[in-house]
Amino acid sequence: MTKFKRTHTDSSLITSTAYDPFTEVLEVVFCRGGIYEYTDVSEQEYENLQNSKSVGLFFNGNIRNRKQERYKKVRD
Repeated sequence: MTKFKRTHTDSSLITSTAYDPFTEVLEVVFCRGGIYEYTDVSEQEYENLQNSKSVGLFFNGNIRNRKQERYKKVRD
């Protein structure tokens, strides 16, 4: 997913994200290590994530917990 613009976050959970609107895949780089891809993330969800006051809280409540069966670890 390196061809998509990476957005750095001010979060204690997430270092950066990248999003592909065509495949609806969200790539998340976690502060404690690991890169994961989450599928079926709408563009609206991604925009809400980027515009939220707390990226970590939004991610945990709206993407991670709802999409547990639709993610894969890309790299440690």
